Amino acid sequence: MKEIKLGVQLFTLRDYCQTAEQFEKTLKMLNSIGCDVVQISGIGDFEPEVKAELTEKYNMSVCLTHISYDRFFDDYDNLINEHKLIKCKNIGIGSMPSAFRGSYEGISEFIKKSSDISKKLEKDGFNFNYHNHAFEFERYNNELTMDRLVNETPNEAYFFVPDTYWMQYGGVTPQDYIKKMKGKVDVCHFKDMKVVDSHPKFAQCGQGNLDLDACYRACQEIGVNYIVIEQDNCYDTHPYDAVKIGFEGLKSIAERNA
Repeated sequence: MKEIKLGVQLFTLRDYCQTAEQFEKTLKMLNSIGCDVVQISGIGDFEPEVKAELTEKYNMSVCLTHISYDRFFDDYDNLINEHKLIKCKNIGIGSMPSAFRGSYEGISEFIKKSSDISKKLEKDGFNFNYHNHAFEFERYNNELTMDRLVNETPNEAYFFVPDTYWMQYGGVTPQDYIKKMKGKVDVCHFKDMKVVDSHPKFAQCGQGNLDLDACYRACQEIGVNYIVIEQDNCYDTHPYDAVKIGFEGLKSIAERNA
């Protein structure tokens, strides 16, 4: 069975990646813990050439990015050139723009527009990637939005980034839903969930209640290439420490399920 590459979503470390100097310090830390895969999201707006130089310097493969939806329309050529520089073929958005949410018709419009984006990206050798939250598990006309996204979008160059925390929050079983996305996932987000005072909270990977071992096996089953840890809010833990704990947790999960 092909080995899944493990990494870190830089959104967790966004406050420490706003300048080139911070970005380098963060990549150096990740390199020191054995991480060689990152997703770029939420970092500062410094020169793409610098991002490319530093990811190469610290032996980081960029598996995915999250960018503004508007850039597909307003800044397409620069977007493509930036991703060529960092050698990343997966271009994603972190969420569906709010203008499309809240109705069956709005979801239909997003499906059409994002499908058109994926076809354009495919011609240039790239993939469109969609990252879920919980609202995709709302029903309109008795259909789950996430089901529609998976079933009504192209089979080529249109990928999904399943987020284990938000799938659980949305009321589905993450490992089961991951299997429904076979052939449409290159990168998966492992985000753990704990309960504090009866409320769900983000947890370091392996420190919460989600069955991430089952999620890992589901990723193996459907041919996922990358799993990256993500934690939206680290609360009273420094994000560097949270990532170190979470990355060790992810490595342990991978070892148990090799």
